[in-house]
Amino acid sequence: MHNYRMYIIAIGWLYVTVLIAANEASVVAGVISFVFYGLLPCSILLWMSGSKVRRQRRAYREAMQSQSGQPDQAGHAPGDAVAPVGEETPGIGDGAQSAAMDGNDAGSVQPPAGKRV
Repeated sequence: MHNYRMYIIAIGWLYVTVLIAANEASVVAGVISFVFYGLLPCSILLWMSGSKVRRQRRAYREAMQSQSGQPDQAGHAPGDAVAPVGEETPGIGDGAQSAAMDGNDAGSVQPPAGKRV
């Protein structure tokens, strides 16, 4: 479970460091003070406070893996590895005799006997 009060503290600290950075003599000094007094400490603080949640999520994923078979990388349950493959029917050009396209025109479009189309 997240500690949402920690986010309020981080937002307040970033607000203070923005005000400090705006009060600096130059833009470079303001950016440096914001990064080293604001972003870096807040990122470390939030990363450390989220370690418990990351551990709990990892334990949950491992528990789910042990209950089911061997899931894939996304944590989905295993299914058939390969779909069943049937025999394909030959089409025109694969050795089959071609038929007329139109039933009324069947007599005029007949391939020679024994020839591949």
